[in-house]
Amino acid sequence: MRFAKNLLIFGLVFSMLLSAANAAAFDITTEPIKDRIIVNEFATYKISVKNNLNVKDEYRIYTLDFPTWDIRTDPIVNPITVEAAPGEEGSVEVLVDPLKIREIGAYDVNVNVRSRVLDSAVPIQLKVTILSTDPLMQGYVPTVITSVGIPDKIDPRKEIPIKIVLNNQNIINYSSLEIRISSNLIQDSIKTSLDPKEEKTLEAVKIIDSLTPPQHDNIVVAVFAEERPISQVTKRVEVIEYKGKELFEEKKGFLATTNTYRFASNNEEYKGTLRVGTTLLSTIFSSTEPKARIVKEQGRMYYEWNVKLENKEMYVAITKNFAPLVIAIILIIFVVIFYFMFRSPLTMIKEANNIVKKDEGVSELIVVLHITNRGQSRISEIEVSDYIPGLVGIGSDVPIGSLQPARILRHEKKGTTIVKWAIDNLDPSEERVLSYKIESKLSILGSFSLPVAKATFKANGKLQKSASNRLSIDN
Repeated sequence: MRFAKNLLIFGLVFSMLLSAANAAAFDITTEPIKDRIIVNEFATYKISVKNNLNVKDEYRIYTLDFPTWDIRTDPIVNPITVEAAPGEEGSVEVLVDPLKIREIGAYDVNVNVRSRVLDSAVPIQLKVTILSTDPLMQGYVPTVITSVGIPDKIDPRKEIPIKIVLNNQNIINYSSLEIRISSNLIQDSIKTSLDPKEEKTLEAVKIIDSLTPPQHDNIVVAVFAEERPISQVTKRVEVIEYKGKELFEEKKGFLATTNTYRFASNNEEYKGTLRVGTTLLSTIFSSTEPKARIVKEQGRMYYEWNVKLENKEMYVAITKNFAPLVIAIILIIFVVIFYFMFRSPLTMIKEANNIVKKDEGVSELIVVLHITNRGQSRISEIEVSDYIPGLVGIGSDVPIGSLQPARILRHEKKGTTIVKWAIDNLDPSEERVLSYKIESKLSILGSFSLPVAKATFKANGKLQKSASNRLSIDN
C-alpha cells in the first residue's frame, strides 16, 4: 500500500516536471479574431508557437472536444501544423466550429499543441461565446419578446379570449410573421407584421366544443419568421367542470304547451339531480317525460329528476295541457245554462214555525209554504197539495194572513190528509205564503219528517210541476 502511494506521488511530480519542461521548450499565445458567434458561424483564433529549442520543431494542433467541437483551417489542411525554427515563432488561424451546441452561453474549447521533437503536448483553451442558436436576420439576432394572456380556467361553453403582445427588440423589419397557437384543444394561425422596435397587441377569440371534458392543457404560442421559430410561450390552462340546464325548445299547441329542457355537463360521470320550478296548479294540468317526482324546498315546488347523461346530455319535457280545464268549464257553463233554461219557475220552501212541545215531545206546529214565481213571466192555474201523515191531524184554525185551503181531503186507506190550495196566478217575483196547523193527541218523541208539498201550474201555456223540500223536525 505504501509503495503504491509513493508511486502515485512520483508520477504526479514527474508529470508536472515534464509539463514545465514542455512549456519551457515552446511558448503558446492565442489571439481571438472572432470569439462571439451564433450557432451556425465559426469562431476564429490565431494560434502562435515560439520554439525555444536549438533545433527546428513542428507543432500539431487538434481539439479534444470532438464531436461537440471541431477546429479546422481555411483552406482545409489536415493535420493542422505549425513549423518554427530555433528561437522563431510560427502561427496559424483556426476556425472553431460548434457542432452540437444547442444553448447560448460561454464555452471553453480544449485544444492540444503537440511538439514532434519532444512528442509531448501542452493543453490550451479557446473561449467561445454563443450569442444565439439561431442564425442572424438582417445582421441581428432575432429577438421578439412575446407575452400571452389566456384565462387560467376555461369554461368550454364560453368564448376563450387570447391576447398576444409582440415586442420587437431589434431594428429588424418582420414583413411576415406567423403566430401559431397549438394545444390539444386549439389549433390556429395568425398572420401579422412587425416594424423595427414595434410593440403590437393581437387579440383572438377561440371556441371549443361545449362538451369538452375537464382537463389540463398546454397552449403553445410560437412566433415564426420565414418558417424560423423566433419566440415561444407556453400557457397551462384548466378546462373546468360545469353543469346546467337551459330551455331547449318550446312547442305551443291548442291549449297545450310543451317545454323541453336540456341539461348538460362536460363530465360524463356526473351524478346529481335536475330541477325545474313549478306550482301546485301547474302540476294538476301537467305531465312530464320522463316521469318526475315533486319536491318542496323553502316554500317552493319543483319537478326533480335523477340525472342520467347520454353523450353528456339529458332532455326532459314538461307538457301543460289546459284542455280538460276548459272542457270542464264549458260543461259547467252548459249545465248552468241548462239549469236556468229548464228549471221550474215555481219554487216552494217548506218550514215549521211555532213548535209546541208537551211531555218532552212535539204536540203541535205550524207548517209554512213559501210559494214564489222566480221566472220571467206570469204563471197561472196553480194548485198546491201538501200531505199530512196519519199520526197527526190538521188544526181547525188557519193562521192569520194565510190563504184558506181550497180543499182538505182524507185518504181512508193510507190514513193521510191532503191539503189543497188554488192560486189563480203569480207575477214574476211574486210570493204567496200558505200555512196550516197540525196537531197530535200524543206527543211525538224524537225526530220526524213531513213529506214534500207538490204543485201543478201553467207557464207559457204548458202544464208544469214543482215540489218543495222534505221538512225534517228535530226534537
